[in-house]
Amino acid sequence: IMAGLLVRLRDMYRKDGGAFPDPIVNLTWKYAQPESPDPEELAREYSGSALKELPDPKDPTKIIRKAGEQLAGFAELRDDGSTQSGCWIFCGAWGPTGNLMARRDNADPTGIGNTVNWAWAWPANRRVLYNRASCDTHGKPFNPKRKLIAWNGSTWGGADVPDFKLDENPDNGMGPFIMNPEGVARFFARGNMAEGPFPEHYEPFETPLAANPLSPNQPQALNNPAARVFKQDREAFGKADKFPHVATTYRLTEHFHYWTKHVRLNAITQPEQFVEIGAALADELGIGNGSRVRVSSNRGHIEAVAMVTKRIKPLMIEGKQVHTVGMPIHWGFLGVAKPGYLTNTLTPFVGDANTQTPEFKSFLVKVEKV
Repeated sequence: IMAGLLVRLRDMYRKDGGAFPDPIVNLTWKYAQPESPDPEELAREYSGSALKELPDPKDPTKIIRKAGEQLAGFAELRDDGSTQSGCWIFCGAWGPTGNLMARRDNADPTGIGNTVNWAWAWPANRRVLYNRASCDTHGKPFNPKRKLIAWNGSTWGGADVPDFKLDENPDNGMGPFIMNPEGVARFFARGNMAEGPFPEHYEPFETPLAANPLSPNQPQALNNPAARVFKQDREAFGKADKFPHVATTYRLTEHFHYWTKHVRLNAITQPEQFVEIGAALADELGIGNGSRVRVSSNRGHIEAVAMVTKRIKPLMIEGKQVHTVGMPIHWGFLGVAKPGYLTNTLTPFVGDANTQTPEFKSFLVKVEKV
């Protein structure tokens, strides 16, 4: 979709001109099929390559990468226009030796689950971020039996890729948390958090509980006091006495959000809206696999096929069993898939205090057999 839009917009700018067309007209788009780039082409480009010869920073007479060659990692990126990469943390995923993401060597010589030759991890194929913190101030592992990296007197190395300056002597006192200016971990957030600097648990705005278990004597701490909630939306919240089940929304492998219900192949693989309920709730309500059910919240209701599984299990909340309902989001009243309901008919309108992300992952509903 994005490729098709770009090609058409570029053709329009070339033909009709417009205000400052350069970024679109001159955008690098060297794919074999411009309207349908191959995933491997995108992966190579996103990883990064040299646009011209790259001299070794320590010895300019040596060339470490030829023009057009894939970069081995983000350390080879330059700010002078001689390299390109879609995102620095993915640089090296497709390196000079090929697609490292396709590796399938699950050897684990350490015995601690560190399979560094299986696929690739960002950044730089490190498997444990801030792994310098596994060593003491002298560079020796706190637990030699679970050694990730260590200082050998001249460099850092080991079973993992060091998340640290390779030649940094531990005697210099450089902290392991290299992405924080202070070099150490944080027990609190330094600004930018609407709720305040310290971590706190808040219940969803629709919750089976009357009080926050971690702050039982603070009624205002039941839900996030800094969340974005409008008055009319707050009035639409449901209570557990009328809506005793907890629902969550999610996506399926066979669909992409709401778009692919318009695509015949996707509609064939997942043709009809369903809700997933646990075997215990199904027994309690007399619901069989394939039965029609109504799921309602204080904002509306939907009807769908029930899929009874052992995957979704009841929650134990403050000693009380609460059943969970899983609700894929992909269906609606349009498309080549069977018509369905909009799952977000049921969801509450709550904006996260920092990101404004909606609180669609936990809310109260009632499941009934139709």
